[in-house]
Formats: sequence, structure tokens, C-alpha cells
Amino acid sequence: MADQTLAKEINERQILRFLRLGGSASRADIARHLEVTPASVTRLVNGLALRGLVREVQPEEKTPGAARDAGRPGVALALNPSAIYFLGVEIGVGILRYALIDLTANSVATSDVHVSRTITPEEVVDAIAAHVAMLERDLRYAGRVQSVGVTVPGVVNLEGFVINLPILGWKEVDLLTPLQAAVGRPCFVENDAGAAAFGSVYTMPELQTGCSVFLVIGRGCGGAAVMNGRLLRGASGATGELGHMRIARDGAVCSCGHRGCLESHVGLDALARSYLGTDSLEEAQFEALSAEVADRFNSGDPTAIASVADLAGWLSLAIVSLANIFNPSTVFLGGALGPVLSLIIEGLRRDVAAGIVPGLPAPEVRLFSLEPYECAIGVAAIAHQRCFDSSRVDKDMAG
Repeated sequence: MADQTLAKEINERQILRFLRLGGSASRADIARHLEVTPASVTRLVNGLALRGLVREVQPEEKTPGAARDAGRPGVALALNPSAIYFLGVEIGVGILRYALIDLTANSVATSDVHVSRTITPEEVVDAIAAHVAMLERDLRYAGRVQSVGVTVPGVVNLEGFVINLPILGWKEVDLLTPLQAAVGRPCFVENDAGAAAFGSVYTMPELQTGCSVFLVIGRGCGGAAVMNGRLLRGASGATGELGHMRIARDGAVCSCGHRGCLESHVGLDALARSYLGTDSLEEAQFEALSAEVADRFNSGDPTAIASVADLAGWLSLAIVSLANIFNPSTVFLGGALGPVLSLIIEGLRRDVAAGIVPGLPAPEVRLFSLEPYECAIGVAAIAHQRCFDSSRVDKDMAG
């Protein structure tokens, strides 16, 4: 009986994932995909329909080009968007951002609230619990928020401990345990750059296979690698600390306390030191710095040209190393450094193609922009993916 229950759960999750990626499908499509009998598909689909997770749709709602079920002409199956929801929360400096996505992974509600720049973990838990309680009072979402994902701009392990979050002064903080107790449903904690990277891949079916590497460059330099639709986490969950890859023996002291990190050579602080001779700037000055340097570069300012060239050299060195390690099909670059990145993207492509191991295909180097709620939506997408992940069935059923 246990084996039958396990097989049923795996097949149900595979059906849900198939419908998410395809939009809709006939019962015959599903049977072919799962390699099971039509009768088995009917039983599985009926179970999902009773729980409100799937619905029948008419031909005009069906994905163009999808095969039609000869036994039931004109009828297809699709996810029911309003069946369940997933909440994502980004903990930023002085702000909490919330994003709610539905079963089809579409964002349905976003909001933010300004908080103290020195907010404590206890205050964060209280704020998130209050937001969940507010959703429970809304008839659209009451009883349907499946789980909660939270991002922090720091190092997180697999157990939800915030190992180090210097910008908020948190260290060795167990955020997960009190959060789950306060909201009464499954929760998890992720690094913000990793969540944003995963969310970007999750919305692009063409990137569900292969490997993509992301670098998000601002005051810091976060990153992530997503392979076959999964975020690489490593033994303790901290794989995404790509900004602390050592690319030199010296340089300014990084936020981690070491020298020679990628972050200390390509972040906005590094650009400020190179261009202005100091990194003692107000936050608003940092926010405007990349666009200012790009404008001066385009005007022929020699200091700006030299600063951009120095940054490009370090960044190309790092991307070559990442390409040799991960063998990605695509390297995405984004963040507050965007205006400067747009100046050097073509040169980076040439340098990376010339610098990787001979014979390896060069990855495509692309720019991507981070929207205000990208991290919150990304961590909600991780929660969503767990609902569809058949490889987690044993763990989820045990929990």
C-alpha cells in the first residue's frame, strides 16, 4: 500500500508539472508522457480534480498546437490557478517585499512595507505572521496559502539558519523554526540572489534543462547556478556565494573579511574607489553611480574609461572561471551595475569565448534586469517548485 501511495503521489506531481510547462493537455497527452494506461490517468486526474488542482478547459483556452484527446474531443486539462497559493517574502534593508503567486506560477499580489533598517529577526517573524493572517482574512486566499519562502541578502544553510547577514547585523540566527511556528505552515529561507536566479529560470521553459549561472552585482555580488531546473545548494546550502570567489591575492577588504573576492573588485564599492577614489558614499550616491560612470564613459572621460576597463577585466576573469567550472549554456548578469554592464557586454562575450577551456562551447552572456519584486517572486517560485517536485515525495510524505 505504501508503494502504491508513493507511486500515486509521484504521478500526480508529474501531471501537475507537465500541465504547468505545457499550459494544458489532453488525457491522452498525459498518458503518453507518464507512460501509463488511460485508465490510470483517469483515476489520477479525477483525484486532482476533486482537490480542485486541475480543471477542464475548452478548445479556445487550450495551448495552441497541443494534441487533442480523440476519446473526449474538445476537452483538455489545465491547472486551476486559484487552487493554492505560495507566498514569497524578501527581507531587505529597511523594507519587506511580499509576492503571492498562484498554482500556474503567476504573480497575483505584491506589496511592500518599510521597516527599521535595524529590524530584528523577531520583528521580521511578527511582520510575516501578520501578513499571512491578513491573507487568511481575504476570502480569495483563506486556507489556500500552501507555504512561505523568505529571502535574505546573506549566507543561509539548508536548515534555515542565517549564517551571516552583515548588512542587518544578523549572525547564526535560526529564522526558520520561529517562522514556521508563527505562520503554521511549511517555510524555508533562501539567499536572495539564488531566489531571484531560480525565479528567472522557472518562468522560462527553455531553461528547464541545462545549466545557467547568474551574477547579481550591486553593493555586493550574489550569484547562483541553476541546473536542470534546480537551484544548486551544495553540502550546507551556501553554493551561491559566487561573489566571494577568490580572483586575486590582494585588494580591498571584502564584506566577508577577506581580500581578493570578486565582490571587492566588481561591486559598486569597487567602482566608487576606482572612479571617485573613495567608497564612503551615501546610499543614494551608490544607486546613481553606475549610470553616472556610464554617462561619463560615453562622454570620453578618461577616469571613467579606466574604471570600466578595470572592472571588465576582473569580471571577464571571473566569468571564465565560472564557465570552466559549471559549463553553463548561459551566464546572466544583472543588478544595480546594469548601466556599466551594458557598456562591456560585447567585450565580455569575446573575452569569455577566448578564455575558456579550448573545445568547450562558449556560454551565451546575457543581461537581465531585476524587477522590484524579483526576489520575493523567486522564493515563491521555489515554494511552488517543491509542490511539483516528484524527487521530494519521500521527504514530504515523511514530514
